[in-house]
Amino acid sequence: NHRSRMSHLATLLGTTFLFVSCLGFQYPFQNYDLPTDQRVDNLLSLLTEEEKIFQTWSIAPAISRLGINAYNWRSNCLHGWAESGGTWGNLNWTVFPEPIGLGASFDEELIRVIGISTADEGRALHNIGIAQRNGDSWEAQGINCFAPNVNLFRDSRWGRGQETFGEDPHLISRLGVAYTRGLQEGDDDRYIKIAACGKHYAVHSGPEATRTSFVANVTLHDLYDTFMPAMEAVIREGRAATLMPAYSGVRVMDAQVQTNGAPDPANSYILNDVARKMYGFEGVHISDNGAVEFVYDPHHYVASKEMAAAVCLNATCDMDLGHDAIYPDYLGKAISQGLVPNSFLDASVRRIMKLRIELGEFDPKWRVPYQWIGADVLNSPAHQLLNLQSALESMVLIRNEKNTLPLKKNLKIAVIGPNANDPQVLLGNYQGIPAEIITPLQGIENKVGSKNVKYAAACKDIFCEISSEFPAAISIAKDSDVAIVFVGISQKIESEGLDRTHGWPCDAGPRSPTLSLPGCQERLVQEISELGIPTIVVLVNGGPISGKSIYDGRIPAVLEAFYPGAMGGAAIADVLFGDYNPGGKMPYTVYGSEFDQPPLDDYIMAQSPGRTYRYYDNKVQVEVPFGHGLSFTSFEFSKPVFSQTTIRPCDQLEFKLNVSNVGSVAGDAVAQVYVSVPSQTGIKVPKLQLEAFKRVPTDPKDVFQLEFKLNPRSFTTVDSKGERWIYEGEYKIYVGGSQPTASDAFASIRISSTQKFNTCK
Repeated sequence: NHRSRMSHLATLLGTTFLFVSCLGFQYPFQNYDLPTDQRVDNLLSLLTEEEKIFQTWSIAPAISRLGINAYNWRSNCLHGWAESGGTWGNLNWTVFPEPIGLGASFDEELIRVIGISTADEGRALHNIGIAQRNGDSWEAQGINCFAPNVNLFRDSRWGRGQETFGEDPHLISRLGVAYTRGLQEGDDDRYIKIAACGKHYAVHSGPEATRTSFVANVTLHDLYDTFMPAMEAVIREGRAATLMPAYSGVRVMDAQVQTNGAPDPANSYILNDVARKMYGFEGVHISDNGAVEFVYDPHHYVASKEMAAAVCLNATCDMDLGHDAIYPDYLGKAISQGLVPNSFLDASVRRIMKLRIELGEFDPKWRVPYQWIGADVLNSPAHQLLNLQSALESMVLIRNEKNTLPLKKNLKIAVIGPNANDPQVLLGNYQGIPAEIITPLQGIENKVGSKNVKYAAACKDIFCEISSEFPAAISIAKDSDVAIVFVGISQKIESEGLDRTHGWPCDAGPRSPTLSLPGCQERLVQEISELGIPTIVVLVNGGPISGKSIYDGRIPAVLEAFYPGAMGGAAIADVLFGDYNPGGKMPYTVYGSEFDQPPLDDYIMAQSPGRTYRYYDNKVQVEVPFGHGLSFTSFEFSKPVFSQTTIRPCDQLEFKLNVSNVGSVAGDAVAQVYVSVPSQTGIKVPKLQLEAFKRVPTDPKDVFQLEFKLNPRSFTTVDSKGERWIYEGEYKIYVGGSQPTASDAFASIRISSTQKFNTCK
């Protein structure tokens, strides 16, 4: 019987092979008409163990006998395609604002369209690259990329907070899903355009100095209330094709959860139990660069490199990213020593090859529309317009006393400061290669003409440790009608591997406070503001900038520009001179410079003074709250009208309200919906939580009716076991143009009973 079954199977396989060959395919996995799983089955059956192992390396070699090209998985696309590690010749493309600025847009559709444009440019760069290298893909020119970064900007000092969309779980969830969909979804749903990557999975936000050995201690409440929502959203809703486990580890402070402080690539709880089993992730886990080796050293989680390879593959980390990787050299030994079953290797290679098929890599060019995207999309006129729009929407007008802005275009203008004419600072990190960078000075000169503009940097560099160059700046300011001072920080102060852990001295004096302007920059602002002419401060930065002299009323107008990308200078000028009305909202809280923050490695959210606006106890006055942002016009929000004021636990709440532009200028209204849940014994609930937002353009005297639908999750509370509940009680709801204060009026609805959220259908 066994022989007859094998004979029958051989006949079927021979028939299939003959049929495939007649169609011009040498192997069934090349047949694009077959179901994907069947293609993967065939491909796996053809690979040797050694070939499988090398496919779990990010620098996957070619398998010439099967017609499979080499593929390098290391590409980045944080805010446009990144140049990192690539060989580009004379190519250039679009560099959008840093994600923290995009977070300030509060505009899901904008972020989705940026994702589409980035995917088109990524595909174009890939197509150009493989055409030059006989189909092989080199570093930074793949059709996957490592974005979005949906970590939470938990601590103002974190050097990579700039890569995130902000400090609120709902905001980063919505924008993370939008960017993921923009990257992956195209006109042909048979193929993924660019495989997105949710990173850094799962609990990661500093400290940078110890990130390759650090283990975050988190409660189950904080894990599922704060850190996991955005990850869950990009998995469930965005259908992210890949996730990147972080360098750091996670230790859940609960005896029921056996994470043992495992580094993330080796952490089966977060990679397998949560991502795969709980959230349904079917894609590829790609370790951060060198992270598998770091499990061995410096984490010292295991005693050998073979064990590092085994524990990571056992945790379902499918791929080892890096030039000096562990999987190619030690995974075979781990298998032969019985440290990891061969079936786990097969499972990982299956996921990897399935994704390569879904990207269309093994299909003929004529069939995959994305393989025809060419160089004409790179920095195209449409993408330039989108880039300008994205920079404009990211601008946040923090202060504007006596309508100092917008400025008239016939004034004599002094442009001052270390960030006024530095093109590189505008790009942030993980940037691409733009054809042109418009600095603020250039943008202003383009707007009003160079004859009315005088410029002085006032500082040698961003650290601004001496004030000896101030006299030149003061001189041009005295001879001007208005002074615009461009101050802030740069990648020299905050970046990957570099947190903001200290300030810089001014004229050999004491260091400036950690979150304040470095060195003598704040003194520069003070001295210019004391000259008796209107002084405008424009902040160019990623993380928050504190400083009494900026926010206490001495400066009549303050504009937050973040790192606004290659078109940043043009966008800043458009706002300053009224050709665009800013509508951005702060994606994080700016605390006072005297704020005594908890240790950077303390991940407990509610412990005094509390992390982010959701848990901060306000013992030190906030200088700029999350959600704040002014406009050149004024908006009024009517009271929400609810479909019902008492609902059952799993009901959706629908309501309407009117937004009126009561000013004389067109502008975008950003409606923000906050929910305050009832307090519960033994649970530290957030004070407030953003649950919805909409950005809508308006003309003067316009009245818009907005409709919102809050799903049951908006009314959930995470308990100490990490489980979401909808509790009986009164829920307060606020809708307005900013985060509410204690004096603002809230509406109320009531939920009639208590129910576990995962039982809602």
